[in-house]
Amino acid sequence: MIWRPVGRKGDPIPELPEVELAARNLRRWALGHRVAAVHADRAGARILRPASARALQSLVGARFRKVDRLGKNLLITLEGKSGSVGVWSHLGMTGKWLRRGAGEAAPRFERVELALDAGGRLCYVDMRLFGRLRLLPGARFDELPELRGLPPDPLAHGIDAKALGARFAKSRLPVKVALMDQTVVPGVGNIQASEGLWRARIDPRRPARSLTATEVRRLAKAVLASFEHTLANFAKTGAADGNGDVVYVEEDASKNPFSVYGREGEKCPRGKGGTITRIVQAGRSTFFCPACQR
Repeated sequence: MIWRPVGRKGDPIPELPEVELAARNLRRWALGHRVAAVHADRAGARILRPASARALQSLVGARFRKVDRLGKNLLITLEGKSGSVGVWSHLGMTGKWLRRGAGEAAPRFERVELALDAGGRLCYVDMRLFGRLRLLPGARFDELPELRGLPPDPLAHGIDAKALGARFAKSRLPVKVALMDQTVVPGVGNIQASEGLWRARIDPRRPARSLTATEVRRLAKAVLASFEHTLANFAKTGAADGNGDVVYVEEDASKNPFSVYGREGEKCPRGKGGTITRIVQAGRSTFFCPACQR
């Protein structure tokens, strides 16, 4: 696995589509199965906040009951001898869940491994160790501070353009920065914000409060379209059926599926003569076409 940062410092990649893919695969691989054994390496212990590697052993014997997702948050519920236990998984910048067979070698940068009673293994991989895992007795996800204030998930419930416009009307921030606030549209990061704004033909530098109601509706539709485009691309690579490993764009920029993200200096796909430009907003890379995003 080679890290090839597209942004100046390397941007956090797992956004809503990547986490949705992880949720779908975990359901496919794990639902109905029990945890037979747990292992965490020394580096993996840093991901377990505030739990310890030893606390993970409480999952042994528990059966996977359901896997939910809200924005970038994976909410995994297991049923054990002492009742329900929840596992909150945030993939951070480079985290991902992979599956390996009983005799297969562990993937590079594996931090936590859950062996299943059926013989397979769930491998949490995280090169840069910004991901987090937390155990919650009783699967009380509503007590997580990270989930407080988050609106309904946009993939499951759509984006309320009226509510989005009301939030933007109170913001002095550039629209791209405002859009990345997880309490506005959970799951949107650098990639989906850049792609959504390009699809909506909106300049990312504009103040959020300057958008008209029509532009906000167009942006809401564009962000959802970008989510679906990203998920469809995973289907083409084989990662969506659980048989291939998910590869983030930062790991293989030569297979960049996005229209503007990571394409600084290239011609705009709309073919109107524009060139993709990169700027930095709030410490993160923004890619856009000045010719068609006026």
